[in-house]
Amino acid sequence: MFGPGKAFDLPGLMLDASPALSCVAEFANPVAHPAASVAGLLTADAVTMTQRLPTLWAGTAPRFVPLLLCPENPTAIAAHDPGRLATLLSGVAGGGSRHLRLNFPVRSETIDAAFPAPQPAQAAAPGVDPSRPLIIMAVIDHGIAFAHQALRAAGATRLDYCWSQSAPSDGSGTVLVGREFTRTGIEALRATHAGDEEAIYRAAGLLGGPGLPPLPLARAHAHGAHVLGTAASVPAEDAAQVRLIAVDLPSTALWDTSGFGTDMFILSAVHYIFDRADKIAAAHGRGPVPLVVNISMGWSGGPHDGSGLLEAALADLITARRAKAATALVLPSGNMFQDMLSASFEDIHFAPAPDGKAQASLGWFLQPHDMTSSFAELWLAPGADPAGMTFSLTAPDGSVASIGPVAGRSAVVVAGKTVGQIELDRYRGQRWRVTICLAPSEPQVPTPAPYGATPAGDWRITVRRPANQSGAIALRVQRDTDHAQGHTGGRQSWLLDPSYQRYDRFGALSQTDTLGTMVHRLDGLNGLTTSPVSLNTAGHVATLGAAARYSSAGPLVGRGVDVSAPTDRSPALTGIVSTGSRTGSFVALQGTSSAAPQIARELALAFLATPPAAGPAPDNYRAALIPRPGVVPVYGTGPGPTEQPRLGTQRLT
Repeated sequence: MFGPGKAFDLPGLMLDASPALSCVAEFANPVAHPAASVAGLLTADAVTMTQRLPTLWAGTAPRFVPLLLCPENPTAIAAHDPGRLATLLSGVAGGGSRHLRLNFPVRSETIDAAFPAPQPAQAAAPGVDPSRPLIIMAVIDHGIAFAHQALRAAGATRLDYCWSQSAPSDGSGTVLVGREFTRTGIEALRATHAGDEEAIYRAAGLLGGPGLPPLPLARAHAHGAHVLGTAASVPAEDAAQVRLIAVDLPSTALWDTSGFGTDMFILSAVHYIFDRADKIAAAHGRGPVPLVVNISMGWSGGPHDGSGLLEAALADLITARRAKAATALVLPSGNMFQDMLSASFEDIHFAPAPDGKAQASLGWFLQPHDMTSSFAELWLAPGADPAGMTFSLTAPDGSVASIGPVAGRSAVVVAGKTVGQIELDRYRGQRWRVTICLAPSEPQVPTPAPYGATPAGDWRITVRRPANQSGAIALRVQRDTDHAQGHTGGRQSWLLDPSYQRYDRFGALSQTDTLGTMVHRLDGLNGLTTSPVSLNTAGHVATLGAAARYSSAGPLVGRGVDVSAPTDRSPALTGIVSTGSRTGSFVALQGTSSAAPQIARELALAFLATPPAAGPAPDNYRAALIPRPGVVPVYGTGPGPTEQPRLGTQRLT
């Protein structure tokens, strides 16, 4: 993104010459004064950009701090100079810092120079019964239809706060990036535009336009509208008691489905939700109230052991808030069960090499006409060291790029053109990984020399190590799909294993792994769901009770699926129907993204009926779901399609 990959950047991002860089600073221990700690970090790294911190929840001292790095002298968008970004980053690169993770740049017109300004207090919401418990439901997604009629109760919206990170700033100073829409603000917009949702979103700058990237609310259906509509669909008598908070993530950051660049946006969204949840509780004269957070997104890569930066940051925040009130994090298991994105080099797969070492390899197929980059990761086992090991990537024409055993990076060169890089590093100083980055096979823009398009076809990933060395090495290919509103032209690559059986003896997609294969379906869980704090939700076919063929699962032993909900109405009627981006529109969304908000809704209603006490939640609140109508236990522990590795211990019918 900030080096050779800049030549293949998505044109839709339309970066200007004065972008702020979103990033996350990581510290070894919690910091009581985040701004001062970040300032010290930047000074040590000789960074010449100004730090700006978003809303941070006051309930904990964080180890992970989201922030923006802003140029001291902003330049107009018309004066765009791609080289300026490299100059601004030179201090970071030269400092060799491993504790500042850079994310996607942020468009300058979304940054609010007045932040932080005093936050106007909101009065208690109408229709709330002071004698009943109060629950807060929060959704982090993209395409939040905050003016939708389905979100209303007692004559007003139930959405007390909505932070649109994509919207042009209105200068109010209540959020650092984008714009905040409060309950009173939403009602004012409705009055000004006579309830015309199209006019409301256009006035808010959320429909895109000339010179702007396309935004999800410009379409009749949006992922966030569907997810929030599902999570908020509680019985009318309970509606006012379930208050809503939403964060609309920048759509451009989500077009890259590998998950790169989203850490700061999601982490700052959770801080914002916790802060605004405290404000809602205070407005109703209550202490911290139970909170359910739904994030219907994820990716296939990452360490898958809970040590991912965002996973660790979320675990810290969730654990801290659970000390004050019940707090649930509901996540989808993923839709990658059949995509051949996960493999493992086990000891049995290594064969003697001519030089006395052991060698294992696996094919990787890259599709033609792929307009986005492709990524693969090799993860050594925790505690393992790459001493004596080499990792290589062989192109369809036989060209080879290698790295190891020393940390560093090598260019991937095919026919004289640089098409990617292979890098060995120690992620967060904890676990060794090899990252392979390849350019699009059909770039959207002409690329300058010496860069070129990646040849489509069969590539090969090879690991060589001393013959006496042992231990499994995980291989994961990142998601590379095309969200409709982004029009990225992404096409998914996949791993090639001759032993992998895609179909069963009846010609249907197989739901089980073959013993001894390197590529496997299990252990393909969403990479955001491998810490212990989340409630992981899979999907099943409502009429069958069987796992949806695409619904991801974890390994037979270790972190996996907790519960499941319908993601298809029947084999013929795919998807679950919920709200579109405009009142009166409906759309069927297929995938575990639609299962998670169903579980979030049931959990919120369970909390409303019997508010749980603050403190640890060893089962991630699965027990709270048991009294809910339609929640049934799942029996069996084998790898079959209707048993626990695919559906968890409970299933919502």
